[in-house]
Amino acid sequence: MGIGRTAPRGGRRGQGRRPWAHAAAFAVACAVLALVTADAVAGGPLSAADAPVHAFADRHRPGGAAEAAAVWAARLGQRWVTIPLLAAAGVWALVRRRDPRPLLAAGAGLAALAVAGTLLKVFVGRTPPITGVDLADPGLANVAEYLAVRTGLAAGPYDGFVSHPSGHAANAALSYPLLAWLVFGARGAHPSPRALHRALAAAAVPVLGVAAMVVLLDYHWVSEAVTGIALGAAVLAPTLLILRPFSGSSALAYTEDSGKILPSAVPGGSSRG
Repeated sequence: MGIGRTAPRGGRRGQGRRPWAHAAAFAVACAVLALVTADAVAGGPLSAADAPVHAFADRHRPGGAAEAAAVWAARLGQRWVTIPLLAAAGVWALVRRRDPRPLLAAGAGLAALAVAGTLLKVFVGRTPPITGVDLADPGLANVAEYLAVRTGLAAGPYDGFVSHPSGHAANAALSYPLLAWLVFGARGAHPSPRALHRALAAAAVPVLGVAAMVVLLDYHWVSEAVTGIALGAAVLAPTLLILRPFSGSSALAYTEDSGKILPSAVPGGSSRG
């Protein structure tokens, strides 16, 4: 009796709460991204730590085995690492649940991040710390020139700077939390709310680790690591909406007491995962 009543209640609460949670997360991430980017371009107080952190990284750059470990940790944010992980989780969910949405979410999220991240980098036109100077030359002319080169309308490689924000940090911030949802979320391969919470907490390790390593290795300014995480979070929020059930479809709801997934007949209901 308790289980039968709990599932619909969880579904109704999730249905009402989750869209607002996604919208709030998206708004906060976009606000951080816009604010820190504008401050970095203007040389404002929020990016004041960039120069001293860069100087610290130069003085304490690891060498030997420590450097190799730091490089490999930073590479956890590269797409050649995260694409196979997300693809495997999406296919696993597709096979087990006969639902293409996890695989679609992985592809849509990665594609959206690639486009948004590249265009933002080109628009800002900021120099990386390895150049020894911190300059930004933002403008739509950068984007037009980049697109002309990429489409073959202009000759030669694009010679503008494309450092802000960190693509490694952005990709990590999108990929590892999304991986947790694809495996343990209500539409994932192995739904479990407890495992999802643990996996999301664990996802913070590679996200923060990648952000720290790209700064320590002098790949990016610290403000670029922050905006990279914000960009990844901004893309993650709408990507997760793909995993929501279709309106009017039968939903799966987490029960409050059992921590398992049970069928629920709530129209358009959502899960707590």
